[in-house]
Amino acid sequence: MPIKFGSQGAVFMDFLQAVYLNMDAFLIYFFRMVEQPILGYFIGIGVLSLLCVIVGEFTLSVAFRFNKAGIDQDSREMTRMQNLSISALLAKDKPSYKLFNREANEAFGKVFFKQIALAAASLWPIPFALGWMQTRFVNVEFLLPCRLPVVGETVGYAFTFIPMYILAHILFGKVKHKLPYFRTVETMLASYKEDSHKMITLSDLTEASKDNNVSDPKGCGLG
Repeated sequence: MPIKFGSQGAVFMDFLQAVYLNMDAFLIYFFRMVEQPILGYFIGIGVLSLLCVIVGEFTLSVAFRFNKAGIDQDSREMTRMQNLSISALLAKDKPSYKLFNREANEAFGKVFFKQIALAAASLWPIPFALGWMQTRFVNVEFLLPCRLPVVGETVGYAFTFIPMYILAHILFGKVKHKLPYFRTVETMLASYKEDSHKMITLSDLTEASKDNNVSDPKGCGLG
């Protein structure tokens, strides 16, 4: 039974179709810039990969701006608990050390998974790009010099897109600090790292232990 849309739904579907057709015409233009098909293909792949990188980096910067307050709070909590646990270790306070260390690990987990989520935010254009290429280049195959296990003798469009995306990501990373918007983001990230609270390390503990004539941290009685 066909799915029926209301008038608003039909308008929305028409809008999505118009967006897709315009994006399709825009993207395929780069694949047809030159007469040589193989050269045009790699030019198009390069442009598509660069667009994915730029859109992904922009999304990452926006997500960081919106989540900066939460990340700051978790980072401060992680640093504070880590410092308290190190101080408790130096003071030979085993119960406090275990408590603060557990809290520090929980805060670290929050910071870590938020960073993973932010990194993933920059990758969302990839499946859309591959989905579009599926509609255009599903029958395009490249013959390999030799047969490879699992892969076989030929590879498809994904085999060319993924390496080109990695290359575009590397090259963009080298020049983005010179671009107006991304230069501002880089400056913000640099100042964010500089403003981060200092975390006490084991080397600091060792120096403090030497000042207290403690040569081995294991001798604190916390083993």
